[in-house]
Amino acid sequence: MLYLTVLKVALFLLCAGAAGWLVFSLAAGFVLYCSSFTTDFAGLGPNGLTKAEGQSPLYAHTKDPRIMNPINEGKERWQKRRDAGLLEPVSLASRDGIALAAFFWQAEQASESEQAPTVILAHGMMDSSVGMGYLAEEYHAMGWNVLSVDLRAHGESAGNRRTMGIREGEDLGSWVSLLESRFGARCIFLHGVSMGAASALLYAALAPEVPRSVRGIIADSAYASHLEVFIRLLGFAVGNRFLAVSLAFGASLSSFVFTGIRFGRAAPARYLSRVPVPILFFHGQSDALVPIGMVRPMFSDSLKPGSESVVIPEAPHIGPYFFARKLYMQKIDEFYRRTK
Repeated sequence: MLYLTVLKVALFLLCAGAAGWLVFSLAAGFVLYCSSFTTDFAGLGPNGLTKAEGQSPLYAHTKDPRIMNPINEGKERWQKRRDAGLLEPVSLASRDGIALAAFFWQAEQASESEQAPTVILAHGMMDSSVGMGYLAEEYHAMGWNVLSVDLRAHGESAGNRRTMGIREGEDLGSWVSLLESRFGARCIFLHGVSMGAASALLYAALAPEVPRSVRGIIADSAYASHLEVFIRLLGFAVGNRFLAVSLAFGASLSSFVFTGIRFGRAAPARYLSRVPVPILFFHGQSDALVPIGMVRPMFSDSLKPGSESVVIPEAPHIGPYFFARKLYMQKIDEFYRRTK
């Protein structure tokens, strides 16, 4: 009888503990999701966690002057070009009715025998088309048309929820269609950085059909799995992996409720074999947010001929261009010439 009583008490405590864990995970995860992945409740986030995330070594790249100074200088030049009317605002509605914005920078007059190639630039989390000004300048100097987009819930695009590459990838497909129909583009490349890179990969992997005009993808600092990176980030912020997994579980469930998309779906590595075009990967050897070990399997995962991976020593997250600018652009030019 005593054993049975003890068993009942233990079972009760276990159930109470599991229920408490579930309630905590759902509540805290909801707050975390609303503060980090929506624009409706940007001030809802717990200040302590936000501060811990900002101080994490995983975000060291956002304080590196070798990265941030050129980005900010590029933003200023981009804004001046916009004010001077050199950038054409374009817009479209996404499949789910969200108004999306972008800016088209037409190439200098190309030869009559060869149309200028076009690149779609896709920025990272919490950035916008303006932040890609430094790359837009490089492509335009090489004679390319440039379409720099504001991903949904960023910049001048509408929307209030981010899906870390799933819906954003679908939106990139809409931009491809617009380039074909409005500008007659026949040679298109997608160049994404961080979340923008994941979005480009997910577009090419999950689209029912990728048009022949899309010749390749340049993926800089892409993550293999957003969920893995998110748990890693939370682990640094709260100092406990179990707690980090619990928070990520709640946030992912909130994402599913609001968007129909779990964080686990935003995993380019799962679908990479479906990408029908060559991929040029760039990654930093010293990337703390998305460690090279997380993504190295993608570099040889059933990629199409013409693909290449370039790892830049000492470069942090989003740092390959800034730590090896000449090599970076040389590799892009070579990639274009063998895949156009």
